[in-house]
Amino acid sequence: MADEVPEQKQIIRRAPAIEVRVKDLKENLGRVSFVGTIISRAVETESFIVDDADARVLVLMNDQPAFERLKEGQYVRVFGKVMGTGDEVEILADFVQDFSKIDRELYKRVFA
Repeated sequence: MADEVPEQKQIIRRAPAIEVRVKDLKENLGRVSFVGTIISRAVETESFIVDDADARVLVLMNDQPAFERLKEGQYVRVFGKVMGTGDEVEILADFVQDFSKIDRELYKRVFA
C-alpha cells in the first residue's frame, strides 16, 4: 500500500467551435457555430434546416427534449460538428441556443 500511486485524472477538452456562416461550412472545420432561422423540422429524424439568408444546412440532434422545444421560424445559434463531404455537409448538433431575443442587426455588425 505504501507504493500506491495516486490515480491521475485526465481532462479531455473539446476543440472550440469556430464561428462561421452557413455558406462557409466545410468538412474539415470540425466544431462550428452559426446563427440562422429554423425553416423546417422533421420530427421522425429529430432534424431541422437552418437558413442564415445566404445558405441552408441540415442539423441533426440526439436530444429529443431539446428538439421538441425548437419551433419553425425560431432564430437560433447552433454548435456542432461538421459531417459529410463536398456539397453534402450537415451538422451533428452538440446544442442549440435560442437567439430569439438577440438584436440581429447588432449581432451581424459585431460578428460579420
